[in-house]
Amino acid sequence: MNKVKKVLIVTHQFVPHQSPRTTRWKLIYDDLKREGIEVHVVTGTPQNGSDSNIIYIGNKKASKVVKNLRDQSNVHQKSFFKNLVLRLLKKIYRFFYKAFAWPDYTMFWVFSIWRNRKNINLDYDLIISVSLPFSSHIAAYLINKKRGKEWIMDIGDPFSLKINAYENNKYLYKSLNYFVENKFYKLASKIIFTHKQALEVHKNFFKINSKKLFVGNPISLFDNNLYKIAKDYDYSVRPIEFGYFGILTKGVRSPINVLEVLDTEKINFNWYTNPDSKKMIEDTVVKKENHSFFDIVPREKALDKMVANLHCLLSIGNLNPTQLPSKVIEYLSTGKPVVHFAEIEDDPVYDLKDFFNNLLIITKKDNLLNIENSLDKLFSSVGEFDENYFKNNYSSKAVIKLLEVF
Repeated sequence: MNKVKKVLIVTHQFVPHQSPRTTRWKLIYDDLKREGIEVHVVTGTPQNGSDSNIIYIGNKKASKVVKNLRDQSNVHQKSFFKNLVLRLLKKIYRFFYKAFAWPDYTMFWVFSIWRNRKNINLDYDLIISVSLPFSSHIAAYLINKKRGKEWIMDIGDPFSLKINAYENNKYLYKSLNYFVENKFYKLASKIIFTHKQALEVHKNFFKINSKKLFVGNPISLFDNNLYKIAKDYDYSVRPIEFGYFGILTKGVRSPINVLEVLDTEKINFNWYTNPDSKKMIEDTVVKKENHSFFDIVPREKALDKMVANLHCLLSIGNLNPTQLPSKVIEYLSTGKPVVHFAEIEDDPVYDLKDFFNNLLIITKKDNLLNIENSLDKLFSSVGEFDENYFKNNYSSKAVIKLLEVF
């Protein structure tokens, strides 16, 4: 690739929206700018206007209404009636989009991109599209169709190959999903997956040229201040405080097996999650005394709680080997002990176990006594985190190398 001076990133989700994917591309965006690259972002996430290089396209009023409803539904309300109404609205919203929307819940954003495509007068040498959601790739295609510039796709979760929690009505759109995804893989110059299993499955299914395919690991930012707090934590205090940050999804990520394995009064569970996930957990556990529930908190606040208030961080694996829980990399970046529960034998997190001594992988076959002994060893090795290895392999600079913009 020739030296790139101008980059356009197309991603429906961007900061201030919170997710491992928005963190990933905000870090990359900042580093590209520091290196003197002119970078613009086209997004469907409303902005506050502080950065003119981040361009919001969409209906602000509609986005605000949906965001407010989503935010409220993710927080337990004091009013029983309000909770009931919010749950009902969420079910109606999900039914409509799951039954009719294409490519996914962001279909109106795709329409906004199509309607405004001639007004997106941005000069760029390279366009990068970021999923999830898959609509970001469609938006990039619409913007780049006549320009024909170099196109890199950064793939999050699967689209056509998703096994559970489908992005749209698979019965209605299965053929269309395959046709569009296959077409885009042929057009793109590079396709980046977050781990090898996802790359291999897509390569074999879509018959993608191997020269186009690259693994760009999930990334996070190593913070020495957070790591110092993690090292200073008193790991001898009992009971052991586990923390889980994120949501659970039926058919994708379930608490049932992990809570069965870790059924002990020696562990307190602190769940920073939404009401739907809370209900899944409460329906699973018999003894609720050692389970505390909190609303989802902003990323910076979550990181502070991870290092200062908890012995270790709980990660629950997906049921699909092509989906890597990106949250586990953010957990690992703190230097805190991380316990990952693997639901399947080919869980991609197994690829990390030889490189991070703060990672413990457990399964439903493990007995509690062995897990407790392994936790003690984990706590004693907190100060041995390999900062340089993390920065070289799981930082924004590691992904930027794949982009070949310099």
